[in-house]
Amino acid sequence: MIKSLLLGAVALAFSVAPVLACDTIKSQKLKLSACIDDAEWLLQAPQGAQEFLYFSGDETIGFTIITEKETVAVSDYRAAILNNAAVGSNVPVDQVLVLKERIENVGGRPWNVIEYQVGEPGQELLFQNFYYVQPGFGSTQFVYWSIASDGRAAAYRAGQMLSTVQFTN
Repeated sequence: MIKSLLLGAVALAFSVAPVLACDTIKSQKLKLSACIDDAEWLLQAPQGAQEFLYFSGDETIGFTIITEKETVAVSDYRAAILNNAAVGSNVPVDQVLVLKERIENVGGRPWNVIEYQVGEPGQELLFQNFYYVQPGFGSTQFVYWSIASDGRAAAYRAGQMLSTVQFTN
């Protein structure tokens, strides 16, 4: 049921043109921009490979953009995403539960999406990771996370923001 709700929320958000008070953010590494609703997202200090990091005003949803000039095979990138999820949660990679995978159109290009859950029982976080890898462009991840019960709200916000992604020159 949660899978259907998440997919429906993302599809709805992609199908409705968002009305956002927005701040356009531009990657310093890749030719990519997006619109962030300053009323909904609070900027945080990025860590590690993160170029941008935000939390919702009520701190129930997190969102980061990771950008890299390098590329690897999409299958290797996917494996690295799951491995990093395991390391970040201090669990073996086989304890990262993949819920769903699909392709979404973001900025006119096909992005991979992997939804997974990880964490201690009763404290699991739901991740919705939209990732794009293209030689000559680089690679990026737009990652949203929340507790499972906030997954629909996170998916809706992801759809709103991802509908503003543009590949720039």
